[in-house]
Amino acid sequence: MKKFFQLTATAFAVFLLLFYTSCSSNRLDVDISDINVKLDVRHFEDDLFENKLTDYQSFNAKYPSFLSDYTLGILSFPYNSAQEAFPQLMLYKTDVNVRGAYNEVKAKFGNFKPYEEELTTAYKYFKYHFPQEKIPSIVTYFSHFSLYMNPVGQDYIGIGLDMHMGEKFKYYDYARIENYWRKNLIPESIVTNHMLAHANDLFLKTHRNKNFIDEMIYQGKLLYFLDATTPKVPDHIKIGMTQKEFEWCKAEEKNIWAFIVKEKYLYDTERKNYERLIKEGPKTIASGVPEDAPAMIGKFAGWMAVRQYMNENSDVSLSELMNDGNAENILQESGYKP
Repeated sequence: MKKFFQLTATAFAVFLLLFYTSCSSNRLDVDISDINVKLDVRHFEDDLFENKLTDYQSFNAKYPSFLSDYTLGILSFPYNSAQEAFPQLMLYKTDVNVRGAYNEVKAKFGNFKPYEEELTTAYKYFKYHFPQEKIPSIVTYFSHFSLYMNPVGQDYIGIGLDMHMGEKFKYYDYARIENYWRKNLIPESIVTNHMLAHANDLFLKTHRNKNFIDEMIYQGKLLYFLDATTPKVPDHIKIGMTQKEFEWCKAEEKNIWAFIVKEKYLYDTERKNYERLIKEGPKTIASGVPEDAPAMIGKFAGWMAVRQYMNENSDVSLSELMNDGNAENILQESGYKP
């Protein structure tokens, strides 16, 4: 594996010392045992494909905003309203190919209770840090492989179960989904992707979006939100990397940061220039980056900077962090220099 540099034994020992020291005083290790959360989880795919609901009025009563978002948005039926699209929805569910894919989804997620329990735990952590915030309804559904991100509606956050079937799911070949996406289309990412969508919905208003620092720190804040609400989930799943890719970033953290500074990305205002360091893809395509550098090295750097900022500022709450739009100040106050 081509590297920016090789860790010396001394540097590695220092890294381990700092790592275990930080783990022993984890500020996110909070007591949620007295927090009660009852989720409203609705299974649209069951109501549709199992014929539990069969008329427009019943669907519209149970899914007042999702029905329209599903028919007109996710499935892109060419109608002006969900009511107009409803007859086509009834035909759609009888399609042989659609049924075949749904049956496999049903076989895998017929029992959603384990994921509901994980979501409940995540929302207990959420309520610990944000006691005044409401918890949205959760709507699971079959997306026909049309959405990578969880849709957020007026009163719900959706979970497309067919987009969590595992990277070797045969229908991803038929849908021509790129291989680099598939590593995140796994059951283990259901909860993190859901909480990420919720955080982005709540705090996007704080994102100034003026330059690379703004984007990098905002993405780092979202990932730190996952640290707080899904603390037992491995880091590589939170960020959507393979374990090997995440380990590469950890080993190369110092040089990732040196590259970002040297190439003057920090204050770059041209999004097309720095998106290559943030966006998902097969790898990072930028001059001066090794061939084996995974995608999202800029997002990784932002996450590490935010973690250090919170470690250095014990008086800053998660709520204060997430509502702070001054990305440059967060970066400066972090003292981040790996």
